[in-house]
Amino acid sequence: MNLIKEKITFIYFSSKQRYGSPRITIELTSLGYQISRITVAKYMRELGLRSKLCKKFKVTTNSKHNYLVVENILNREFTVASPSKV
Repeated sequence: MNLIKEKITFIYFSSKQRYGSPRITIELTSLGYQISRITVAKYMRELGLRSKLCKKFKVTTNSKHNYLVVENILNREFTVASPSKV
């Protein structure tokens, strides 16, 4: 039992804390251990191990649109002599 918990902790930290109970179960099965996913989840909960969730990159800018592109009249010259004269 202690050996299993040590293996779960080792696999968890060697995967940069990204593996959850399903992947750790697959790793343990490939190492020759016969253990269910639910048991691995229970041991992970006891050890306080939770997998890190990473968000996938989402594109928010569409450069190939058909909308009107406003002309750049400032030309990056933001210094003005008086207000409302640009």
